[in-house]
Amino acid sequence: MEEILLFILFALTTGSFMYMLVCTDSNSKSPMGMIRRKIYSNGPSILKQLLGNKIYIKLQQFYNYVFYTNNRLGQIAYFLIFWMAFGLYSKFGLLKHFGNTPYVSHVHSICGSLIFLFCNYFFYKTCTTSPGIINKENNNEYVMQYQQYYDEIQYKQNTQCSTCNIIKPARSKHCRICNVCVSRFDHHCIWVRQCIGQNNYKYFLLFLFSHIFLSLYGVVAGILCLFGIAQKQQLFKLTYKNAITGEIHKATFLRVFSVISNRETFFMFIIFVCLIFFVTLTAFFLYHLNMIRKDLTTNERIRKNDFEKSFLNEMYELQELEKRKKDDDLIKRLAQLKICWKSLNNRRLLGLFEGLRIIFSQPK
Repeated sequence: MEEILLFILFALTTGSFMYMLVCTDSNSKSPMGMIRRKIYSNGPSILKQLLGNKIYIKLQQFYNYVFYTNNRLGQIAYFLIFWMAFGLYSKFGLLKHFGNTPYVSHVHSICGSLIFLFCNYFFYKTCTTSPGIINKENNNEYVMQYQQYYDEIQYKQNTQCSTCNIIKPARSKHCRICNVCVSRFDHHCIWVRQCIGQNNYKYFLLFLFSHIFLSLYGVVAGILCLFGIAQKQQLFKLTYKNAITGEIHKATFLRVFSVISNRETFFMFIIFVCLIFFVTLTAFFLYHLNMIRKDLTTNERIRKNDFEKSFLNEMYELQELEKRKKDDDLIKRLAQLKICWKSLNNRRLLGLFEGLRIIFSQPK
């Protein structure tokens, strides 16, 4: 049984890491960005050698199906993981120890269950609330709403979406998975099977926050339960005999932890799973808060990095050419690039509270 638990823990940890890796910008200078570039550049050739071409093609097809088609696998996986985790926590913790230890009463059973229901409610709202689909009827409204964001670099006026046959408002994007143009497009989320955009971004944030809060609640309540069990069984007052030397020792924290681990293996396992969820989701949530502070979407950050990389490469090449020869067209182009570079990096910070106010004031 311990081998199965370790495998599940490894699968959850690996899955969480891989999901964060998929969500990471490939141009990012962060450690995750560097790892993504290494994996995406060297991974395919290594997999081909290890698995063979046929299996590699099948894996590639499965990867494309999961992340680039509008399927329900993400929603199914969410229910399986989330409900199974809560079910195990209820069986080995909530129903067994809540109310039977000094520090966690039955009140916490009700509180934990209510938070669980809120998590499901915000998941439902994120799945069912339209992200802000742009069509011919509301096209002009969205164009006017984001008029100030046309910078003629990332967003150019009167650019037409060739698929929807409409003028693209600034900050919008045509999602090839959903096959619609979305206002203030952030990203397509496989867990909710639709895009995250102007109208459902607030529910997405609440979805993340509620799951973070439930995970943290589970970790803290679980640790208090274990501490209460140790006190109830007077494990800190016991003495332990060294099997080799015969010496008698007082109970240490590590010794008590070892005893509790053997007696409450399943409960400790699920507490650790909650901790993994908490760390992963918190990192993702903080990333989105930082984007809100900067008045950026995930899509804009990736595009901005792509533009900056392109401008830097071209500016470097032109500066090297300028050292060797003087040319009016070359100097003019270099000046244009420097203006574009300055425009990209002079965008004002909106501020976290102002950004959240705008997001949560969007119509239902």
